[in-house]
Amino acid sequence: MTLKEIGNLSRSGGHVSIEVHAVDPSIYQIFQRFSGRLLPVTDKDRSARFPSRYSALKALADLGLDEVEFVHRSAYGEMIGAESPYEHTELRQRVAIAHLRD
Repeated sequence: MTLKEIGNLSRSGGHVSIEVHAVDPSIYQIFQRFSGRLLPVTDKDRSARFPSRYSALKALADLGLDEVEFVHRSAYGEMIGAESPYEHTELRQRVAIAHLRD
């Protein structure tokens, strides 16, 4: 799915499950969750990537989305609240973004 298709679907009242993944401190990639799988969202035939969390959320808000899920995974046992350093460490947050629209 492309960013344009997400916007069209959102404006027509459809629902799409979108996740913004923190890949690196300066790479935030957008995925669509569909049938239990993650599919990269594209823009101009490339994966939709943004240099900051804010820029990714703002772009999705401008497409008409009201909320997305933000995901940050860590390969290390550093996540606050993790029961042990050996557990899968992932932060998932539902983020309201409607207020970011112009």
